[in-house]
Amino acid sequence: MLDAYKELTPVVYGENAIKYLENRKKPGEICFSMHWHERMELLYVEAGELELYFGQEHYSVDQGQTAVVSPGMMHCGVAGERGVVYHAIMFDVEKFQNGTMASQKYLAPVCKYRTGFQKVAQHTEIKETVEKLVKALSGGRGDNPLVAIGIIYEVIGLLCQHCGAGSGMVHRVDKGFGRVIEYINANYTEKISARSISEKFGYNETYFCRRFKAATGITVMKYIQILRLEQAQRLLKATEEEVGNISWKCGFSDVGYFSNCFKKHFGYTPSEFRSF
Repeated sequence: MLDAYKELTPVVYGENAIKYLENRKKPGEICFSMHWHERMELLYVEAGELELYFGQEHYSVDQGQTAVVSPGMMHCGVAGERGVVYHAIMFDVEKFQNGTMASQKYLAPVCKYRTGFQKVAQHTEIKETVEKLVKALSGGRGDNPLVAIGIIYEVIGLLCQHCGAGSGMVHRVDKGFGRVIEYINANYTEKISARSISEKFGYNETYFCRRFKAATGITVMKYIQILRLEQAQRLLKATEEEVGNISWKCGFSDVGYFSNCFKKHFGYTPSEFRSF
């Protein structure tokens, strides 16, 4: 996995070794930019829908469903057309390992990126158990921390039982290739292309494109486009600049094309997004 897009902000866990957050986002608003991390994350949608991207895979996670982000998976999320209210539950699977045979059989492979889970869990029993976990974590009930820990084991057990997805979950590349991602992250608003990037780093263009997709799950130009669109949304939200200027600043030479791409990715035109 590429260190260049690894989440670097440390997560502070409570005494139950779990981090919990409730989030509310307006329609089309970025919930979280593209990143990956070594922890496991459950995203339970209470209302609306969460548009979740794992590389080129896109999932609409609806009310009552839980998105499952296995360790090492590149992902980003956008609020759906009705907005979204979702609960994020984060924990390091490694902290929940113990000396039991069950732990070695089911938890160790997850920690080592050898297995994972289906991206969206829709099983009724999983839904009810995740809701029970949210209640235990959201405060006000005075639950002992061990209660939440016990429910985590229950959730993982149900995921293994109903949503196992096998191996092949994580793309791995050499660390040297991470320099390419760092370069793109710093220069995505410039006129860069697969050809210019491959030439700069001494790769054959065909090999470079294939290797890049293996590392991120998406093509070079799609990766650049996502970065540009995320930056454009931030500028639309934080400034009063004209859409045309923002388009140009983010690397789009044609404002019509920019608007079409923005609507396709977020579900709204730039002007519509500003009206929320």
